[in-house]
Amino acid sequence: MSAPSQDSPTPRSNLTQISTHWSKVKNPSHFVLRYGPAVRSYLGALVKNPNDSDEILQDFLLRVVKGGFERASPDRGRFRFYVKTAIRNAALTHLKKKHGHEVSGDDLSRFPAPEVQDPAEAVWLSGWRGCILDRAFRALEAHERRSPGNMFYTSLKLAVDHPGEDSEQLAARAKARTGREVRADAFRKQLSRARRQFARLIVTEVAETLEGASPERVEEELREAGLMDYVKEFLPADWRTRGTLPD
Repeated sequence: MSAPSQDSPTPRSNLTQISTHWSKVKNPSHFVLRYGPAVRSYLGALVKNPNDSDEILQDFLLRVVKGGFERASPDRGRFRFYVKTAIRNAALTHLKKKHGHEVSGDDLSRFPAPEVQDPAEAVWLSGWRGCILDRAFRALEAHERRSPGNMFYTSLKLAVDHPGEDSEQLAARAKARTGREVRADAFRKQLSRARRQFARLIVTEVAETLEGASPERVEEELREAGLMDYVKEFLPADWRTRGTLPD
């Protein structure tokens, strides 16, 4: 895992604390840091020629850095859909320039309409989900570095990397990694808190990509992006009415 960036998300307990105007995700530099890997993987699935894919990626990111996403607005739907459409259009534009104004039906069949399920959709969702999870892990790591005695990142990373081990074994690994004495019960407590914090970070990241981030819309996006399993046990019974996650 690379070093955390300054763009790491800050967890919020309540949806009303989260900006719902895409101000951060539309920021060009923040966007490239957040979702550049997802864009690359999606283009690789759309465009089979790696040289073409690299050219489109460079052009697309250059346009984003220069102009941002000034046309992104609530009536265009979720930010994830907007970005997917923008990538698809960039690929089509490149294809048309390369082959002239006439584009064959076979070429166009590789770029179905954004609302239609296509083979590249799984790649796009996987890449998007991976970026969100990576940012949550980076934020946990940054929090641990800032907070003496905190082991959120260490405990969760060890649990993910060694799923078959019990708390005694994982505590021994934590001791070897940190050089501190770690009891099994203390490790379990750190891991429980880490998972809760991780869930809040994911909800924060997802909510920032939604205009009008209601609990229902956040849940829908979590399900579609394959992130609900990381969050659902931490959603309280009154989540849909209050939009609040417990600290």
